[in-house]
Amino acid sequence: MSEKTKLKSKDLIVAGAFAALYVVVLFITVGLTGFIPVLYLMAPLILGVVLGSIYMLYVTKVPKRGAIFILAVAVGLVTSMGGVWLAGVWSLLCGLIAELIAYAGKYRSRKLYIISYMVFACTGMGPFWLLVFAKEAFLQACLNYYNQDYVNKLDALTPSWFIFVLLGLALIGGLIGGLLGNKLLKKHFEKAGVV
Repeated sequence: MSEKTKLKSKDLIVAGAFAALYVVVLFITVGLTGFIPVLYLMAPLILGVVLGSIYMLYVTKVPKRGAIFILAVAVGLVTSMGGVWLAGVWSLLCGLIAELIAYAGKYRSRKLYIISYMVFACTGMGPFWLLVFAKEAFLQACLNYYNQDYVNKLDALTPSWFIFVLLGLALIGGLIGGLLGNKLLKKHFEKAGVV
């Protein structure tokens, strides 16, 4: 590993700050979408769009091996807190693939960063894997926060194949978020000297 691609302590501090920002915005977004079942199921798309700018700024500020995976670990820890360990594993897998895509562009290719983010945005659908593997447990957990009518609507809206819709929504959200983030980088952050 060359000196240019090694993470230094300064990079780890920046990574921690961006991970915290990413997770806070993730929580706020899911919290706001969670009140309406249809909107809740749109969360992977909405998260992809909303978090794209943070991701693109982050990978531009810390263009080094392991930075994306650090963010994936943070997202995985948070999304698996409620006992949804599968969400944590999913986040790590998405983070590893996103890291490899960025690595293929030597951490300099904006196009590959956008593709990398499309994959990374799929971390936002991690908890929804329970709809495939433990739907009853997922719906029961929803009862802790919402009423029976909400859970019934959610159940009716999510046949077993719906996970593929969520994956598609996450990829589309990632594409839109990556493109918007890239545009914001060019328009605002580069001019301001932030990156």
